[in-house]
Amino acid sequence: MRASASWLAHLRAGGTTPWAQYALTEPQQRASGEAGPILHTGAQQLEVLRRLNELGRVSPALAERVLRADLTGRGHAVLGLVGEDQGRFGTPPVDPAELPHWELLRVVVGLLAEDVVRAGVPPLPPARRTRLRRVRYRLAGDPWLAAAARPDLEQRGFPQGGAGAVAFVVGRDLPGMLTDLWTWRSLVNDAPPWESWLARLHRADELPAEADLAREAGRWAELVGMEQVRIVVEPALLPHILRAGTVAQPPRLSADAVELARAVGPMVGLFAGDARPELMVRGLVPRLASMPGTPLSVPERWQPWVDEQADRVRREVSGGHYAVLGNPDLILPATGPTSGPVGDPSRTEGVPSEPAVLALALRILLENDPDSRVEGA
Repeated sequence: MRASASWLAHLRAGGTTPWAQYALTEPQQRASGEAGPILHTGAQQLEVLRRLNELGRVSPALAERVLRADLTGRGHAVLGLVGEDQGRFGTPPVDPAELPHWELLRVVVGLLAEDVVRAGVPPLPPARRTRLRRVRYRLAGDPWLAAAARPDLEQRGFPQGGAGAVAFVVGRDLPGMLTDLWTWRSLVNDAPPWESWLARLHRADELPAEADLAREAGRWAELVGMEQVRIVVEPALLPHILRAGTVAQPPRLSADAVELARAVGPMVGLFAGDARPELMVRGLVPRLASMPGTPLSVPERWQPWVDEQADRVRREVSGGHYAVLGNPDLILPATGPTSGPVGDPSRTEGVPSEPAVLALALRILLENDPDSRVEGA
């Protein structure tokens, strides 16, 4: 039996020995019996299975899914194991333990997307009628705030729209609106990486329309008339404004969770088409929100530009022709430490970390399988 086939049997049995160590001691470690053909399985899939074994007990069904997983996105084709026979052509073999985190994530992303589609969208409770006098409204501006509020309001008998509906352009502090926008786009569209997206905005010296509240209000004024537009810079006022009692707030997601959603989303769209937004927002997000981690934030090098833009938006909102609900100063970045879940204390900025994103993906994949178990959970 070749060392690679023996290592495959070792991993199928729940082994965690890295390839380099196993290959050195292979005559002593060789698993008994037939391992079966490796087929299209490469170093990427084998290393993912080994790391899952380190995390907990992997069911045979999940192990086979990993070994047969396709590689998503850009990267290498199936890679061979260093030390095994290798032809003169093709990509050189590798030590699986030295593969970049993103190369391993390519194995996991498609499997997680399959899980999201298979789980489907949780049903909403039946809509309730309310005896309260309803305010006819439309929510615009920050899409992450609106996406959390709208379904809850509709389920409680406050549907959006209707004749004479007022467009409420909702926002908050500008750094928060930027993280909300990237979160939303990562879920429902194909967004660039967080820092690449900020760099593009900086080069263009222009905010996205949803975060540029005066500009967004002007767009809605063209649709419904200036007198039917309000700018809300304090989301906590929405329950009073809409006479709705309460308005749901979006869940807090860690930077790593949003990056994982950004990676999984395109595959969910490939499998499920137009159902992607519902599957991601109502299916995957609650699961991601249960995972601790450092919240997404604007890196320090972009903060001077964000400060300038926030001051400009505040002045335009204050000096415009639209009714403003809340204090426009709330658009400015908050001072002092940001509250929220704490992740790795060595991480000073809320930006995604490749090792942490991979660790999160592996944990969720293991927890998704009913016959697998995370050790210590």
